Amino acid sequence: MQSAQRLKNELELNTELTQLLEVLKGIASAQFRQLEKRRERFAKFMDAFEGFFQLIDFSSVQHPFAGGGGNLGIIMITSDEGFMGGLNTKVINTALEYSGAENAELIIIGERGAAYLKGMGRSFTGFPGITSDGGYEAALNLKSFIMKEGLAGKFSRLILFYPKPVSFTVHKIEALSILPCGELFKKRENIAEENIIIESSLSAIIEYLVGTWVVEKLFEVFEDSKLSEFSARTVHLEESHQVLLQRERLIRFQYFRSRHELIDRGMRETFSSQLLRKRS
Repeated sequence: MQSAQRLKNELELNTELTQLLEVLKGIASAQFRQLEKRRERFAKFMDAFEGFFQLIDFSSVQHPFAGGGGNLGIIMITSDEGFMGGLNTKVINTALEYSGAENAELIIIGERGAAYLKGMGRSFTGFPGITSDGGYEAALNLKSFIMKEGLAGKFSRLILFYPKPVSFTVHKIEALSILPCGELFKKRENIAEENIIIESSLSAIIEYLVGTWVVEKLFEVFEDSKLSEFSARTVHLEESHQVLLQRERLIRFQYFRSRHELIDRGMRETFSSQLLRKRS
């Protein structure tokens, strides 16, 4: 049986850890709710963006970004935050199970994911992890790399894997096709092209539109990944919080038991000493 003083110190430490986890859990939950409210702006952007394709018919233009087969590129989004090792592993393993991944050009977001891939002996191109307020700049940097390597023929098919939040407690690894963008340039009805003055080539317009679309999709995916990160962290912290609460109850029981034993022993020793004194 541990001493009462040692149990008391352990109880105080456990209580402080419990309070700290409660604060961290509240912060992660608040970050999730705040970011979730901002997702509506992506739907508004796509409504305005897709309306542009009612102006010009791109369906007859031949361009690698609007084409079909070719070399494969795979993007994996991982997190550098704590409590995210399991989710990072799921993203990478799911991506590497994709058909053709053994010969694909691998692109990894996040230093922890890069370390995991390096340990597997795979070659890749790495980018820094996504911060809470740096998603748009990260999307611009990655878009520039995609456009450069795509036009150079490094890959003409590009699949992105990331953790998508289905609900606050449920996540799934989503695969999103970034290239080619043939769906954007398919034949559409009610095109008013005869009233449009086109100064740039259709090929240049396609590259600009693809770049804009890629940035929007990357930014949206980055925020989805942060949502998964916040919710996964909250769930993990809640599990740890419950473990600490159970441990606190156990330590508290042991502490009071130890104190009662000390008091009982002290009373018995006092009674015995008084009895001996009377006999003497």
